[in-house]
Amino acid sequence: MKRLERPKDPLTGNSRDSGRAYGATARSLSVVLACAALGVFLAGAWNYRWMADDGFIHLRIVQQIEAGHGPVFNAGERVEASTSPAWTWLLAAADVLLPMPLEWIAVLGGIALSVCGLVMAMLGAARLTQARGRSHLLFPLGGLVLAVLPAMWLNASTGLENGLAFAWLGACAWLLARWADGTGSLSGWTAALVGVGTLVRPEFILVSLPLLAAAVGFGTSARGIRGAVRTALAAFAMPVAYELFRMGYYASLTPNSGIAKEAGRSFWSAGWTYLHNTVDPYWLWVPLVIALVGGYAPLLHELVTRQRQRAIALVLACLTAGLLDALFIVRVGGDFYHARLLLPPLFLLLAPIALVPCRKLYLGALLVLPWAAVALVSLRSPDAQPRGTFTYRNPVTIADYFAVMGGLPLRWFDGRGIYFVFTKIPAAPVPGRDPSVAIPAIGATGYALGPHVYILDTLGLADALGARLRLTHRGFLVGHEKPLPAAWVAAKLVLPGSAVGAADLTTSGALIVPIDDAGTQPFEDRVADARAALECGALRELQDAIASPLTPKRFLSNLLAAPRLWRLRVPPEPRDARAAFCEASAPP
Repeated sequence: MKRLERPKDPLTGNSRDSGRAYGATARSLSVVLACAALGVFLAGAWNYRWMADDGFIHLRIVQQIEAGHGPVFNAGERVEASTSPAWTWLLAAADVLLPMPLEWIAVLGGIALSVCGLVMAMLGAARLTQARGRSHLLFPLGGLVLAVLPAMWLNASTGLENGLAFAWLGACAWLLARWADGTGSLSGWTAALVGVGTLVRPEFILVSLPLLAAAVGFGTSARGIRGAVRTALAAFAMPVAYELFRMGYYASLTPNSGIAKEAGRSFWSAGWTYLHNTVDPYWLWVPLVIALVGGYAPLLHELVTRQRQRAIALVLACLTAGLLDALFIVRVGGDFYHARLLLPPLFLLLAPIALVPCRKLYLGALLVLPWAAVALVSLRSPDAQPRGTFTYRNPVTIADYFAVMGGLPLRWFDGRGIYFVFTKIPAAPVPGRDPSVAIPAIGATGYALGPHVYILDTLGLADALGARLRLTHRGFLVGHEKPLPAAWVAAKLVLPGSAVGAADLTTSGALIVPIDDAGTQPFEDRVADARAALECGALRELQDAIASPLTPKRFLSNLLAAPRLWRLRVPPEPRDARAAFCEASAPP
């Protein structure tokens, strides 16, 4: 009898059994390599676990939600102190469901979401790089770069929205890679996920738009304009609904921190410094060049050769979105937290090549291994260290953060009166603001004091007036360049007729730089001017918009006034503010 031969795979020429064995082995080894990179990242993120002071701002807002005061920083004052509403509400939901301290929920949740984002980016890259019907050993090029980067470890937790940002970017990359690998149109759920980026961080609109443009341009041709409109509606229904809520509830077009940081203005010099401080300590230009030559060039060559138009559009959209986001961050001056705002665009730039095939065309990708080894053991930035206490390397809880085991260092606070930083002022507080604390670092102290203590943010991130001070100069701390003059502090907190001097409001305020009018005007007159200005024109309208009871009429009024109040800027010197608002609104 003639011996029967095993059927051969038309792609490889080998028997199908050997092809299956090779494919299974390649998949197993790929999983091992990916898990090794993920293990390095997880170990680094755990080693660098911490809560930033600004992270406690989100936690205080969760306190206010749970106390029934709404998503605000101070009870009775509707100011959007959180940059990420999605992260705030996720924390609020998790705090209800999980039996652990909120600080640990924020830290562990951030790390878990960061890992999930990296996993999904790898899964998406695997779909982009694998030829249909073939399995190859995959090397984690982009995944390894992100995994060994200490700045990524540092920003995986912090209590801020970093982990959620990585998870959202990874989910977008994975779901759009599935769309690019198939023949169907973009699903409404995928479009909704891509469009919701502005609720994670406002500038992620620069990510959502290029990704959606690529998907709509190459995925809805069969349905024409009607399909594109449906996709756009699915993508932007939630962001538009939230924007309307923001305008009616907060009387603003952006989070309050965006106003305080003047996110619409340019500060290129600080931005370039921020970029250098992110890139230089880790020699990041080395893996980026390797990623371009050993990852992007062969990937695009293969996609063009195989005429995978959707995949090409997705890769180019990721490149465009990542560069746009990075350019925006550099333009506005960066941030005072190390590398934080440049990591999402870096993540997006590396997502399409998070995994690449171990084939001849991609051999240049292996050159990243020496850099990764050096980065893992020696490349560090002095700014990439958990901060907040000299006693605890990894401050997470309030007790850790203040370095006092078993209690909180609030001995300066007796529960009544006005405090400037940690000093009690000998003056009576205005009604509804007893007790009140004026302080520049509002996160940990605000969370520790609880939702019923009024916290006046003297740097404006959580104060509507401070955020709208006219920016007089750049350079202080990026995004924290509007220290509230002492006269305004007294006008907002001290009962009229109660004596208070400038010395009472300057004793401990290292970050407070009151404008003293060159000594030509007595302090009590400046306070009187500030009180008068608060009752005039647009400043009175602003106070009513954020503090009046939220009726349907007030909501509609805020909705209409939001663009104007968002543009409002207040002269820092009370005398100038009084002239601008009171004289302008006085009847002829």
